[in-house]
Amino acid sequence: MSAWKQSTAAELSPESLAALIRNEIPAIRIENFADAEECAAFTKAVYNSPDLKSYSVATPTHYLGLVMYEYRQDGGRKQEFFDAVPEAVAAQEKLYKQSFDVPQRFRDLLGAHHPGNILVPSEPGYGDYCPVVVRIASNGVHLHADYAPYNSPDWAIGGIEHQITWNLYTQCPSVGGETTVYNKPWVPAEGEDPARGLPDGGVETDDSIESFTFAPKVGEVVLFNPRNPHKIAAGTTEGEGRVSIGSFLGTKGADLWMWS
Repeated sequence: MSAWKQSTAAELSPESLAALIRNEIPAIRIENFADAEECAAFTKAVYNSPDLKSYSVATPTHYLGLVMYEYRQDGGRKQEFFDAVPEAVAAQEKLYKQSFDVPQRFRDLLGAHHPGNILVPSEPGYGDYCPVVVRIASNGVHLHADYAPYNSPDWAIGGIEHQITWNLYTQCPSVGGETTVYNKPWVPAEGEDPARGLPDGGVETDDSIESFTFAPKVGEVVLFNPRNPHKIAAGTTEGEGRVSIGSFLGTKGADLWMWS
């Protein structure tokens, strides 16, 4: 485990993106990616959507689209996942028509700082992945880690070399809702089910492990390395949820694969 070269987030540049992929910095923050009006329109569309689903976890968390977590466990449900992609993508496109096309804007921006292509990968024999997921995580999210070679080794995304994640925040609580990232790249313990992505909780109390905490701002995009254990604190202000849209990005040669 190597120490981060800086303790603060960096601005987006070709150099910082490469450094984040190598886990040399804790995060990249892109302020004013979207304005207040755009964020309000997107958030309203999310809450009004009939397509919201709930995660199969104890803490109430909702999403719109598809998430690998719900399909990779218990031996995997690959056919079911890819059968659901067209409907999930169509539900997300309804949001963009009521606000703006978030993933396209993000791909255009990131593409100016990355030498390869940014692609939605395909699973041989099944079809394309869902490119993004929308989440309402107002009640927090438990400590977990995401790294496709461990979480999803029998899927095409299991062949990526490095993994980062990005999220645009369109609504944030006034109190709480912080994300904390711990600089200890996850390796599954012997006997652990990697599909669940549950790292050792000792990272939260080990003072020798670097951590980075950020409170997201409305209209901001934040990127970090999700192989590092991370968690989201619950928000405590009524009427102000934590709404985000984002995805994983995995390196595959010179390209970045984008999936949820």
